[in-house]
Amino acid sequence: MITRKLILGLGAALLLTACGAIESGNVGVRTSFTGSVNTTEMQQGFYTHILSQVQEFSTKEITVGLMDMQPKAKDNLTLADLDLEVYYTIDPSKVSEIKIKYSGRDRQTKGIWYPAYDLVRSVARAASYDAISEYDSLTIHTQRDKIKEQIRVSTQTVLDKTDAGIFQITKVIIRDVKTDPSIEQSIKLAVARNKELEAKSIELEIARKQVEINEALTMSLTPEILEQKRLEVIETACAAGTCILSMDGKSATPVLNVNRR
Repeated sequence: MITRKLILGLGAALLLTACGAIESGNVGVRTSFTGSVNTTEMQQGFYTHILSQVQEFSTKEITVGLMDMQPKAKDNLTLADLDLEVYYTIDPSKVSEIKIKYSGRDRQTKGIWYPAYDLVRSVARAASYDAISEYDSLTIHTQRDKIKEQIRVSTQTVLDKTDAGIFQITKVIIRDVKTDPSIEQSIKLAVARNKELEAKSIELEIARKQVEINEALTMSLTPEILEQKRLEVIETACAAGTCILSMDGKSATPVLNVNRR
């Protein structure tokens, strides 16, 4: 009786340890005890694996971190640090196929496997070094959006050559980019000089506009207009009692600033 209960207990324990569940957004890949991989992915739900092994693979968006890279720029200067993240997804119906094709290139974190993680990482790393090599050190910090899109497209293109439609590079994010300290100083100096040039350009533009205004005023002051202005001044002065007329028998000439008592 005791032996029977022991056997039943051991059997129950074996069943419990040979059970698992696949979460939503993931698929399972079963490998038999002989090492053959079942090419039909297991969907969300419970499963048993008494004589086999089941790996749960993520088909959600996966993050590949590429940190502490030191690529060389177009001007042969090496960056002090480049940190970025590449995000990708995989066709859920192709996970087992990719596992077989790229054996040993998956990555596990907290019980969840990331399909072909090391493959995507190596391709994205090469794409990053290629992208940076096309820009001078002094301009890289101003071209972040262009560089990250270039890395995304390049990585996608390489993966599509061998596995078209299976991988999708969703985005690339540059977390940090640091140039050599001497280059940083050159960047600051270049920015300061640009600001100085902008200020000088504004000053020159203002001076040019002022010259144009003065020229326009000079061209508009014809003899007739000058005579009219003179008469307006005389009229204003006489109305205020600060001028008299001097007669020479031919014409009347105003004498301004006369103190009349």
